[in-house]
Amino acid sequence: MYEMKKLYLLLPILFLIYWGCEEPEEKDESITFVKTIGGSSYDYGSSVQQTTDGGYIITGSTYDGGSNTGDIWLIKTDSNGDSLWTQTFGGLEHENSYSVQQTTDGGYIITGSTRSFGNGSNDVWLIKTDSQGNEEWNQTFGGSDSDVSISLQQTSDGGFIITGDTGSFGSGN
Repeated sequence: MYEMKKLYLLLPILFLIYWGCEEPEEKDESITFVKTIGGSSYDYGSSVQQTTDGGYIITGSTYDGGSNTGDIWLIKTDSNGDSLWTQTFGGLEHENSYSVQQTTDGGYIITGSTRSFGNGSNDVWLIKTDSQGNEEWNQTFGGSDSDVSISLQQTSDGGFIITGDTGSFGSGN
């Protein structure tokens, strides 16, 4: 049952990898590869992007890193989907990651939510790493209610724009 649950959670990631490998002009009906990454606990991927070296960067959450509450998980693979390295980020509470992007300096930017850091029940969490996934800096945004980031993009001036949901600002929810 657990393995089937893990497979269902990885299918969207594998579809994105397959879709990202297709040439726009050609319809190739073959699957390039299928990989399972994870441990004995609950793991899931929520965002994948092909990197400039032809590999992939994947983010999601894991309960395998020693946390019983879930940590953000960053995975770098080669072009065949074989894991090159993984990193986890989190505190004593639950963290989720929803979007990852390679930055112009070769590092990565991750966004999601944290319960361990910040001002409220959930706060937006933005994490910048180097090319090996080592944290360079992080920033939280939010108020006393739940705030979650779902997507991000690097801007032409080197900054970042993020979007998501807020319960703390505006009309609430």
